[in-house]
Amino acid sequence: MNELEEIKNCLVEMKDLSSLMVDLAFSSVMYNSEDIAEEVYLLEERMDELTLKVKKLALKAAKKEEKPTKLLSIIDMAMINEQISDAAYKISDLVLRDVEPHPIIRRIMEDTEEELGRVEVKKGSVLIGKTLKQLKLPSKIGVRILAIKRGTRYIYNPTKDDRIEEGDTLIAVGSDLDKLKELAEE
Repeated sequence: MNELEEIKNCLVEMKDLSSLMVDLAFSSVMYNSEDIAEEVYLLEERMDELTLKVKKLALKAAKKEEKPTKLLSIIDMAMINEQISDAAYKISDLVLRDVEPHPIIRRIMEDTEEELGRVEVKKGSVLIGKTLKQLKLPSKIGVRILAIKRGTRYIYNPTKDDRIEEGDTLIAVGSDLDKLKELAEE
């Protein structure tokens, strides 16, 4: 794979990652969830890795370009995504630093019946090997999967055809995360 193709793949991942981070950061504050705030922290580290990779690849690609300054927009795009992820981290850091939420945020939290959390899929779980379509989690238990963490890789906004594997960490929102935890452990 050439440098430009690798850069494209990194930028796509960075776009998905920054979007997920913003959603999770606001959710961590809304639900006062340290678990989700910590997930944002981990995602921010991944964004740092991707930013550095894009910069290195752009420098490498510049050697082959007639007009290497054209690659500056690539570095700019990487840096902008990095800034978005830094902002998301700062938002979720409020939870990690135990900053007392403003009363209006508490009111929003009281009005919502959903919670947000991470659930690890254990060996022997009934979820293993099934697609999200087969599981029908939103209709059966009122839970929606926002992302699947598989090792160090994330599947953002998983589709109905994505399969759950042993060891996956499900980042989910819904009214019955306890039921999802039970299913992940059975």
